[in-house]
Amino acid sequence: MTPETHPIVLIGYGDIAGRVAAHLPDHAITTIARQHTEPSEGHRGDWHSLVIDLDRDTPIPDEAFRADAIWVYLAPPPRTGQDDPRVARWLQEASGPPAAMIYVSTTGVYGDQGGKRVDESTPPSPGHDRGWRRLDAENQFREHAAANNTPLTCLRVTGIYNCERLPLAKLRAGTPVPGGEQAPWSNRIQADDLADIIIRLIARIDTGQPVTGTFNVSDNHPMRISEVYRLTAEHFGLASPPEAAMEDVLAQASPMAREFLSESRCIDASAIQQALGWQPRYPDLKATLAACGDTPTQ
Repeated sequence: MTPETHPIVLIGYGDIAGRVAAHLPDHAITTIARQHTEPSEGHRGDWHSLVIDLDRDTPIPDEAFRADAIWVYLAPPPRTGQDDPRVARWLQEASGPPAAMIYVSTTGVYGDQGGKRVDESTPPSPGHDRGWRRLDAENQFREHAAANNTPLTCLRVTGIYNCERLPLAKLRAGTPVPGGEQAPWSNRIQADDLADIIIRLIARIDTGQPVTGTFNVSDNHPMRISEVYRLTAEHFGLASPPEAAMEDVLAQASPMAREFLSESRCIDASAIQQALGWQPRYPDLKATLAACGDTPTQ
């Protein structure tokens, strides 16, 4: 089947959206962001930058809602509350349904699972408002998709990282981590691998074979957080972080860090790999560290 090359609407233009756009040079792309965006190097298709703040009441122009477009929604929810009014506003103002939708959520919707294995059959159980906001957004997209018979892919993503997103500042500061069995399990996906999944989903939509449903996204290599810090320190020749009791670590942590440290789960992301016939380019932390070289970029 000849690909249709649907226009792409990227709602929330940050690092991942930029990586996606860079690999879609022939697609017409519309970006929704609080600042003006420039086309990726070598981009040949149309590029429309719409400066829109989803927290304000200014009407969203109809050109943001092309009926034949693929929406890739990457904008985060607000920082407070248990719902996502930004998604609500986007969907309420839509002048018509798109060709398909991709919503990038988080595995935070599962809450604390005590280190247990988690796949897509695990019921969501958010332990913090952050997880409830994401679950609310997922449900809004599902309702919109069902009402309009629109293909929807919901990606529950683990911690996104790359060479510029490593815990080097905390290692240099000697920030303690919980040790032994108290150390929570953590899960990661390298930024280019997440972008690659989104690009492959778009390609499947373009060929009329969308992959729909809810999928976990991870490199499928969970590690205890203490091991993540130790391997990173070892690679860059830094001192290994001191280990401390969980209660002492939490007492020194920021509110956001306390949320992450209070949740432990091992994410099974095999479903998306099977659905796309895909394997991560960076299958574990060691592969990413090897690609970073010996000199920190932070």
